[in-house]
Amino acid sequence: KKRGRQQPELRAHPKDVLHAMASATALGPGVVADFERSKQEILNGLKDDPEMFSALAQQLRSNFQETLSQSHDFLQLVKLVRGYAENLLQDKFPGMSNEDAAERLPIEGAIYFSTELMLLKMDALIYLHEINLVYGAETTFQIHPFVLKYRRIYKWQADQKNLDLQLRGDCQGWYRYNSQAIGTVLQGLLDNLVKYAPAGSKSTITFEEDSKQIVVSFASLGPRIEEDEMQQIFLPGFRARAARGAASSGLGLGLATAKEVSDALDLNLTVHQDSIEDPKYHDRYTTTFSVTLERAEGLRDRGRSTFG
Repeated sequence: KKRGRQQPELRAHPKDVLHAMASATALGPGVVADFERSKQEILNGLKDDPEMFSALAQQLRSNFQETLSQSHDFLQLVKLVRGYAENLLQDKFPGMSNEDAAERLPIEGAIYFSTELMLLKMDALIYLHEINLVYGAETTFQIHPFVLKYRRIYKWQADQKNLDLQLRGDCQGWYRYNSQAIGTVLQGLLDNLVKYAPAGSKSTITFEEDSKQIVVSFASLGPRIEEDEMQQIFLPGFRARAARGAASSGLGLGLATAKEVSDALDLNLTVHQDSIEDPKYHDRYTTTFSVTLERAEGLRDRGRSTFG
């Protein structure tokens, strides 16, 4: 009431409300269907209009700003829990790395890897609103240590599902990027793989490298992605219709963050899904996400990693 007295221009007069209702009624019974149809046409056209996709993604990202701003206290809590877990691990196995100790202790290990996973996800969210952070702070590195790091963190979760996660291909080149940004992309794709792959299935991370670049692919069985959803799954907050039924958790931010970083660094993040249903797993289709990194110029290969 006080605000109404102080700012009368914010009050809605009954006659204005009645006028708006009459205008809406005059639009006819098809207005809602027409709006939904128009919205769907815009969404379907995202794959052919990168500028529209970028603008829509920016608008959706802003919806998560308040949530991200309030995450500081939660971040500190997660770090505190991780510290307790590290103490427990060191008490049991003094001098051993936390990762090695965690793999030997099912309960303490689950706590440790869970907090590590949560911190990775929260660190990745910074790129949703500060994409400029992907530039600079470049280092020279090989790809497979990053994949091995995240694979190790997700292994305990994959083991709970009896998920066979294999690495294949050849990786010997060196690359120069912001390593944290690249890690965010790899982690986001691996997170998506482990989340949606059915229990007992097989999945593969493949390295295809030549003299100029490397393509890293994450292939697994996943829920159906309709044709109109192939671009939409990279929008913040969006989850494919079949994915919502396959996994209850998820905010639709992992792939969105990976896409944001990929677009900024020209990593060409793509998705492909087979049209034929897997013969063993109902409503599951082979789904492959891929990114491409350019090899650093003027650096000789200093090691070789072969998987398979």
